[in-house]
Amino acid sequence: MRYRNENLNDLARHFDEIEDPRGKQGKQHRLIDVFILTIYGVLWGHKDFTNMAADLKYHEKFFTELLGLKHGVPSHDTFSTVFSIISPGEFLECFLNWMAGILRLRGKHVAFDGKAVRAACDKVHGKQAPVLVNAYLVQTGICVGQIRVDEKTNEIKGIPELMDWLDLEGAVVSIDAIGCQKEIAELVLLNGADFVLQVKDNQPTLLSDIILDVETRIHEKIIRDARNSRLEKKGYKIGNTNNDPLDVHEEFERDHGRIERRTYYILNDNACVNLSDWPHVMSVGLVYRERLVIKRNEDGEIINGEPSMECSAYIISKHMDAREFASYARGHWGIENSLHWVLDDYFREDRCTARIKHATENLGLMRKIIYNLMKLDGNVQRMSMKAKEVYYKNNPDAIWQLIFREIPSQY
Repeated sequence: MRYRNENLNDLARHFDEIEDPRGKQGKQHRLIDVFILTIYGVLWGHKDFTNMAADLKYHEKFFTELLGLKHGVPSHDTFSTVFSIISPGEFLECFLNWMAGILRLRGKHVAFDGKAVRAACDKVHGKQAPVLVNAYLVQTGICVGQIRVDEKTNEIKGIPELMDWLDLEGAVVSIDAIGCQKEIAELVLLNGADFVLQVKDNQPTLLSDIILDVETRIHEKIIRDARNSRLEKKGYKIGNTNNDPLDVHEEFERDHGRIERRTYYILNDNACVNLSDWPHVMSVGLVYRERLVIKRNEDGEIINGEPSMECSAYIISKHMDAREFASYARGHWGIENSLHWVLDDYFREDRCTARIKHATENLGLMRKIIYNLMKLDGNVQRMSMKAKEVYYKNNPDAIWQLIFREIPSQY
């Protein structure tokens, strides 16, 4: 048994600290062996325990030698049972301790968002789909935490609970409109972090006040800049305009027949905010996204479509320039476009029907462990998800090195 002769390192060591709740007769396979075999199976591309156990069985000799298995590869029922009964709190603590040894959140951007696991709802009893609230480190594309709530509306309760698990000192937290709540804003600051919170129709007065004030300042800036330009042409010296609380940053993107312009306005002023409700807001921001989809007819001629326009408002707990604001507003959607998309498209999380006891949250966390392993593995960064499957399938020792050695030495 290879790893018993070594000092358990990082991920494997944390797995080994989880209490095994199974009875004596159910402990034919060590808990840590089940975890390690699951990592192998999922990295090989399996989305369910039945096919995964069958594939691992074909490599039983390899795993018996590797792990010292006394009863061969576990059945799919063993995998299912383990992930339904282990404590989600202990499993999350294992995950967070592993992450804490690899990454620090200070000075980083942490995005929070909820994701429903639709196939895991109990339709017979009319229950809502469970929601996993995730915390995502934008700079590295890594998931740093997860907690389960039973409905999408309970995301408001799940976000503070997940924050309590994380060390957010010095970080900047972004949340979409559902998290624009006074209590959540205060909790972010109590955790030593700053916030960038999107404002939508759930805060109608705040939203309209921000739009009115920022658009008024934009109009005033246009008039002022035009006047200053005329005066400069006439030889007049214009004073320093760097103290303007309104800053603007523009981005253009053209890709796959789509043209998009994003304009970010940051107003380092809180005059439009009711400070009795939002005492910690220092700045407000607006983002305008203009999008044009280029279409062609059967002859290949371009058909001019109507551009779409959307506007998003934000409250922010510190001063910043428009470029920095743009990085937070744009970076937040990495949790949707990277983490959530991969979980559904590759890991098939939205189709996972496991809901017995703690299966939903434990399997969700296991997927994120494996997602993070792939993100942290420098050998596969430029590969497609399918290519990564092929690589890991043909390099089983690479998985072993990934779990026990490479990440601790690199980070």
